[in-house]
Amino acid sequence: MQTDGFEYLKESCPSVITELLQYVAKNGEHSVIACTHGNDNLDSDMNGRRVKQRIH
Repeated sequence: MQTDGFEYLKESCPSVITELLQYVAKNGEHSVIACTHGNDNLDSDMNGRRVKQRIH
């Protein structure tokens, strides 16, 4: 992340960088969870409740 734009954003709006990193970290955790559970049970969530799959 060594660009002029990133450095400018880091200096002028550090809270944006913090929020962005938290968002990426949170979504990364969800990706790991999804990968570890695989496709064992496509019609239920982690608590066993039936869910409708989203079309991405």
